[in-house]
Amino acid sequence: MNKQPLSPEEKDQLLLDGIHAVLIGQQTEGELLRQLRKNLLGLTQQDYAELVGISRRTLSDIENGKTQASSTTLNQIFKPLGLKFGLVPRSPNLIAKLLNKTP
Repeated sequence: MNKQPLSPEEKDQLLLDGIHAVLIGQQTEGELLRQLRKNLLGLTQQDYAELVGISRRTLSDIENGKTQASSTTLNQIFKPLGLKFGLVPRSPNLIAKLLNKTP
């Protein structure tokens, strides 16, 4: 069964929902990367690793939370998705304020 391509609005919502899930601790950065790689770009690990210039093994380790990648590497792997790695408050209260929601 062929999946319909996502509309630009659906792509934006997928990104926003994923970022929100990471910020509130429901998803890791690696899980978000896997989700976006598959659902937004439709790429295999091998294809995406080649695109961003890292090994497939490194990409797999990042997606599965088996390694702590540098901020440079994280920026490199999130760039094709229109994202950059940055500073996020550790406090749930500050994250809630950042998201304009009550804790």
